[in-house]
Amino acid sequence: MAHHTYCPRCSMTLTTKEDGGRERPACPSCDYIHYGDFSIGCSGVVIRDGKALLVQRGWQPFAGSWQIPGGYAEHDEPLSLAVEREVLEEAGIEARVRDVIAFRHAIGGGMGGPTTNIYVMFRLDPLGNEEPRFDGDEIANAGFFSLDEMAAMEAVQGLSKWAIEKALRTGEGYGLQPEPTGPLAGRPGWQLFGLQH
Repeated sequence: MAHHTYCPRCSMTLTTKEDGGRERPACPSCDYIHYGDFSIGCSGVVIRDGKALLVQRGWQPFAGSWQIPGGYAEHDEPLSLAVEREVLEEAGIEARVRDVIAFRHAIGGGMGGPTTNIYVMFRLDPLGNEEPRFDGDEIANAGFFSLDEMAAMEAVQGLSKWAIEKALRTGEGYGLQPEPTGPLAGRPGWQLFGLQH
């Protein structure tokens, strides 16, 4: 957890306050309480002709490793649009979200990283047949690969391979899908995913 000295809202020196059974950094002047540092990431499994899209990292950490395209969602960006943007930015592939395969929760600090993170893995359908395009900097390479080809590659991220295998084994209609209708669908600022029947 980050150690703040001053309130980000009113600049008063923070003290502590018990809230939710814990002592937390809090402002004695306004209602600000620091609940921790959090981030939301997303990635996309794009399957075309039985092969999955992978990108090779050009930057540290893990430069040279292969993974499904993804990154952080902006604070004001729906997750489905964030993953579609990341796939397009990193691999030049236009694709649309079909469903959610899984999510991973990592607690910040130590091995978990600097912030507590939720990482949502989507399955996307490609909208065309173009070959991947990449910047040669952040992304060193990109392509569509079969599981057999991945087995012969060095440094394929385990979580990416797991998500690809899930996507290939699980048929259409089994993941969490965007909720198109109902009383909560279309609520401003919301994006709802649920099991369809």
